[in-house]
Amino acid sequence: MQFERGRVSGPSIAAPATITGDMKMDLRLKADGVGVNGVVFQPGARTFWHSHTHGQIFLVSFGRGIVGTRDGHQVIEAGDVLYTPPGEEHWHGATPDSFVAYTAISLGTTVWGEELPESDYRDCFCQDAV
Repeated sequence: MQFERGRVSGPSIAAPATITGDMKMDLRLKADGVGVNGVVFQPGARTFWHSHTHGQIFLVSFGRGIVGTRDGHQVIEAGDVLYTPPGEEHWHGATPDSFVAYTAISLGTTVWGEELPESDYRDCFCQDAV
């Protein structure tokens, strides 16, 4: 068993090079191919395309975010739970007008891809389905 109280000590981690915009992350747990992170994305911030060898789970705490796959996208809000299966390419972040915070549970290795073009991100908010 590995137990972490609240969060791993240390300052919040600023957005890495695989993030467009501003995001902060607190590492909660890292063990045996499992990463648990608390993340906050500022409006418009999002990840590059990526996948996880064993999937990823999101537990949305507050705000309004979005998760996109090669097949479409889904707006996420406080209380939502989302699962991306192993190997599914996706990106995630905040909507243009809201912060979003969630716990991201990453299983296995993260495989990073290309940046999501600004035009593709903006197109998500021009459709009636959102």
